[in-house]
Amino acid sequence: MTKVRILAGLLQEAETLAEVTRASIPPKRIVLATDLSGRGDRALDRAIQLANSWEAELLIVHALEGEGLPLPGNLRLPSWRRPPDSAALVERQIRDDVGDACPGFRVHVEEGGAVPVILNAIERERADLAVVGLGRQRPFSGIGSTVDELFWRSPVSVLVVKRRPNGPYRHILVGTDFTEEARHGFEVAAQFFPDAIFALMHAYELPYQSLLQDNQLSRDFGAMERATIHAFVDEADISDELRRRLITLIEHGSPELMISTYLMEQGAHLTVIGAYERSNLFRVIIRGKGPRIVETVPSDVLVVRAEQPS
Repeated sequence: MTKVRILAGLLQEAETLAEVTRASIPPKRIVLATDLSGRGDRALDRAIQLANSWEAELLIVHALEGEGLPLPGNLRLPSWRRPPDSAALVERQIRDDVGDACPGFRVHVEEGGAVPVILNAIERERADLAVVGLGRQRPFSGIGSTVDELFWRSPVSVLVVKRRPNGPYRHILVGTDFTEEARHGFEVAAQFFPDAIFALMHAYELPYQSLLQDNQLSRDFGAMERATIHAFVDEADISDELRRRLITLIEHGSPELMISTYLMEQGAHLTVIGAYERSNLFRVIIRGKGPRIVETVPSDVLVVRAEQPS
């Protein structure tokens, strides 16, 4: 009987740990990394909007990359004439910027490299989502030089904010390569933003396109493509309402061009990519040859981190 109780206790503990480490949907703990730049204000405004919408905790993180060192001249001044330390100044600026827009937010300022500081905050807070802006492009910029590394090392999904928020995300484009990671990203985005209009796009460079000049071959190939994307949608865990209003698109061309064209012509506010390192689409958008989607598309970009295969 005692062994049964011990085994039951261990199983319950394992289930509790799994629940703790699995990201909440929608997120309940958001980490915003800011470099205090003007462009970073867009990420701040979006993080506040999401935190309020989801009733989530918001931690705002800033890394002092060499900025927190005391100036020698200040050490000779009386204490009452010395300026506040860098961390206090940064926190004051952040609190002034947020004001009353997000009740209960917290600020963490730490000396160190941007990536380690952000990753430590994500782990310590057991965050569900990281939000960053593109930031300034200079040695102590923080975010602008770390987005790429965060994509590879962050254990949670990363939202890159480019545009000034104008309400919630109402029109969302999801890119897919028909992998399990892509399906997971689609499902997570649908749960994050249940009221949005969704378009699902598979875009790729078509080899031997001249062979499809034959009408019958072109029709057969088109039917196969439509069947594939419909099967992908059928297997996705999404609501029936979303299934009815979903727009499905298959485009022959470079993903960054096809996605950017749709965003500009249809006015979508967010691009979603569901990926893990083994996904080909992830490699293309993050480290592939040519322009990267994250850099080139005009919308915000959410890279949904899929669960690691056991």
